[in-house]
Amino acid sequence: MKVLALTHAHLNPEGLSPVSCERADSIVGAWGEGLKWDIDVIYTNGTKWRGIWPEGNGLKINIIRQTATNDLLMGPPGLFSKGLQALIEKKQFAGAASLFKNRITKRIRKVLSEKGFALPHEIMLAEKWGIILSQVNEIRNKQYDFIFVCVGHGDEYLLQTALTLSRKLHVPMVVDFRDLWSEHHVPGRFTGNQRKQIQRIERKLLVNAILISVPQKHMATLLRKWATAPVYLLPHSAYADKSWEEGHVNSGAFTMLYAGKLYPGGPGLGMLLELIKKLSQAQLYKPVKCHFFVDDVETLHKLAIANGVEGSISINRWVSPSELWKNMRSAHLLLIPDAGVAEDFPLLPTKTFQYAHTGRQILGLSPYKNPEMAEFLSHFNAGTLCTNVNDAVRWVTQLSFEKGQYELLPPLRKLAMREDVAMEYGAEIEKVLVHR
Repeated sequence: MKVLALTHAHLNPEGLSPVSCERADSIVGAWGEGLKWDIDVIYTNGTKWRGIWPEGNGLKINIIRQTATNDLLMGPPGLFSKGLQALIEKKQFAGAASLFKNRITKRIRKVLSEKGFALPHEIMLAEKWGIILSQVNEIRNKQYDFIFVCVGHGDEYLLQTALTLSRKLHVPMVVDFRDLWSEHHVPGRFTGNQRKQIQRIERKLLVNAILISVPQKHMATLLRKWATAPVYLLPHSAYADKSWEEGHVNSGAFTMLYAGKLYPGGPGLGMLLELIKKLSQAQLYKPVKCHFFVDDVETLHKLAIANGVEGSISINRWVSPSELWKNMRSAHLLLIPDAGVAEDFPLLPTKTFQYAHTGRQILGLSPYKNPEMAEFLSHFNAGTLCTNVNDAVRWVTQLSFEKGQYELLPPLRKLAMREDVAMEYGAEIEKVLVHR
């Protein structure tokens, strides 16, 4: 099987969050390793590769590196870059003004596109990107079985790039949604009219899709109401490389850990900061310390000071998956604060599975009940979901007195692993292609 994957063909220089790229990397990695498929992954030069394998090292894939011109890039570059500073120093104010205006425009477009506006412009750039890629000799001279694209919040435009390539190369598409687009789970991201507009675009962009996959049961239910291609449930799963360093036993403090995007506007972060403050004053078996690994350390630092918990937390930027694994294994409790998901959208965040595999306990914090999360944690005896902070304080306090966790690392929990899930997905794709 010959596959063209757009998993790193992003037009945003910052790339995606590590968790998002890990899902895509795991899928194509398993196809190359386990199924012996021939995988070409397009990587946009200058963008950050944030997946499990830095720059694709360790993946049995072929990386096709391509450069996108500046007019195609969608991210908001720094306003005062070296180029802009040089123009100002040379007193070339006309050029500086033009560059500054361009950067302001990109920032505005990014904000608008996140709210559902300016979509035609993003789609237009993605189409141009698809045309450019279709003319690359390394791509156009091969006969692919399908084009694979994995999209979510922030890179939905890649559906257009995939469709353009699909039409130019006469190859079908397989689409994996990390997050839905028109049916996005964050309330208020789109108005009702914007959702309808986006769904019209979505239908057109999925016209060449022969299979659509999603990670959540509720997502599959929503998509099956209108999608013309079959919808496959490709659940999130766990991954731990055998070469990753083991964690260590921490007996000096009761340690908690959160890793992921900060989501300062979500209700879960406020609940978590309140929890940390109350735990620092509670009678735990050991003093509490919470370690954060997040994208926005500056905002978290300000919030920590405002909430009076700066002495009880450790703030870190994103680290490699192997380094994070070591820290997760060493912590006593792993945290999932609600990011601001709609109340009627039961969701299991990607990190839930990786957290559970560590063998540690998990605490979910949300202002409303999430039956999917509660059922998962109960089934694996992996923790609890609390809808108010006082209940969380009581549960964590009791957990802190389990003395065995300060003496030995827990055994890993057995649950679905990414390579196994991806292999089953590959088998489903082969079946769909045979019966086309």
